[in-house]
Amino acid sequence: AHNYALALSQVSGLNLEQAEEDLHAIRDALRSDEKFSIFVQSPSISRATKRKAFTAALDGKVQKAVLSMCLILVERRRMRFLPEIFVSFRHIVDEILGRIYVDVLIAKNLNTEQAPLDDALKQAILDKIEKNRSAFGLHPTKKLNYTMSVKVNPELLAGISVRVADYIFDGTVARNLIHWHDVAAVHPLDVSKAFSD
Repeated sequence: AHNYALALSQVSGLNLEQAEEDLHAIRDALRSDEKFSIFVQSPSISRATKRKAFTAALDGKVQKAVLSMCLILVERRRMRFLPEIFVSFRHIVDEILGRIYVDVLIAKNLNTEQAPLDDALKQAILDKIEKNRSAFGLHPTKKLNYTMSVKVNPELLAGISVRVADYIFDGTVARNLIHWHDVAAVHPLDVSKAFSD
């Protein structure tokens, strides 16, 4: 899957973001349309028939390189790998365009139902990440484009958790309680002695 995705990303003149959308649409069609999925994967239907159907359905609606790759997948009976190709292609495009996904968890809405965090708090989080790139394993000089998602999870009790790529900053009360529980398990506290001292 990675080899197909990499080859597609290196096509000259390809609009990467549009190709990503094209692959996403084809993948969703395979997932949601059972007849289409059976048609594509059925060994009893000739490859020539599948190529003709794909060309009729996608020509002019997706970029030529994306259609060509689909026709190659049909020819080699590899269409079942399209979901993995899409995921791999998205990772490649993320790297090329410097897209970074920031997932924020908070214990309660700090703004409104429509937006749990106001723009000033979002920007403060992004500024903190930008100033501490190395702590989050980010490229020190490359221009990065951040996309933030914010979710509310009351089980966190209070505080904030921020995930950037594979790195997590967890400043929630729930995490601190777990930490102190673990500390207490290793170093039990003699309460009576503590109060007498």
